[in-house]
Amino acid sequence: MSRHWRVDTLRGYFLVIMTIAHLPANPLRRFTSYTFGYASAPDGFVFLSGLVCAWVYLRDRHKNGPEAVRVRARRRARDIYLVHILLLSLGIVAAALAKDSSFQAIHPFQTFVRGSLLLYQPRMSDILPMYCIFLLFTPFVLGQMVEGRAWVIGIISAALWTAAKCGVGDASSKLIPWIQVGAFNILAWQAYFVCGQYFGYRTLQGGKIPRSRILLAVCIGLSLLFFLDRHSEFFFGIKALLKFNPGPDSNPARFLDAAALGYIIWWIPGSIDQALTKLRLFRFVNELGRHSLQVFAFSLFIAFGATVFSRNWDLQPTALKVLLVGMVVLSLGIPARLHQMYRDRRAPQDAGVVRYSKVLQGQAVNLL
Repeated sequence: MSRHWRVDTLRGYFLVIMTIAHLPANPLRRFTSYTFGYASAPDGFVFLSGLVCAWVYLRDRHKNGPEAVRVRARRRARDIYLVHILLLSLGIVAAALAKDSSFQAIHPFQTFVRGSLLLYQPRMSDILPMYCIFLLFTPFVLGQMVEGRAWVIGIISAALWTAAKCGVGDASSKLIPWIQVGAFNILAWQAYFVCGQYFGYRTLQGGKIPRSRILLAVCIGLSLLFFLDRHSEFFFGIKALLKFNPGPDSNPARFLDAAALGYIIWWIPGSIDQALTKLRLFRFVNELGRHSLQVFAFSLFIAFGATVFSRNWDLQPTALKVLLVGMVVLSLGIPARLHQMYRDRRAPQDAGVVRYSKVLQGQAVNLL
């Protein structure tokens, strides 16, 4: 396998979950919304994005130097920004067609200008501006890690997360209606991305995550507790003790649950991956993960279109809603396949492909 199959498959799975969540109310949401506890698809997706970012950019740094990383990060941030502008425009059009009472429907021009300045980020697409900022800081973050100052990045990241916990960086739409920085507090969510970058850096350097059965048991216990607390109303008829919030908040339980679930997934033997590659469903999900930006943008395009017909959607029978959601999920393969065809035509088969096989096999790889 030329890429890390498990990472791409997980990213594809998270994309499917986020797509279902972005569609109008449907029966499948109950099985995909915070199913395993406090952590959900965005947590894992942001972490894995940081992980892959470190693998790709550190490899480029080793071959072409630090300046190559800065150029590549700026180009990627530019591409994501342009996707943000496209989706912002589509969101304005969808809001106007739906004739809702949102700020973007009433003031489309102001929404576009402020959205271009990242001061207004519509629901669902607010993760993209966050990625732009992450990428602009990536050369500095990875450079500090390479130079042995990962501890400095850790302190800064922890301080920013603590500030977010105190309310700094939260959405401000209640105070100023035309400033909406999105549901994702960037000061909190940078912790996932930075952690992913650190683990990516460590694996390329040859470092190993402790494989402890005791730690595994602790993580399983924590995950079970978070699962029961998240679903406490269903199981026990009481509210969650840890104040579960079905949104991208900065609850410490969420971060801890994500870490515990991640460690459990890491413990799964690689032989399972080999077996799953033979199943068409997992190959499909893996393909989505290999083209995450294109798939995510396409999913939001579908979601914006669905909002226009949301009134008619609510009147449809349950079986039809499930069928439509399934069709939307299958349609995610279209942008993935088209982007793969574009890649194949633009460059030779092996050009520019990032190989993670040694990392996948657990071998020490020193690219620094």
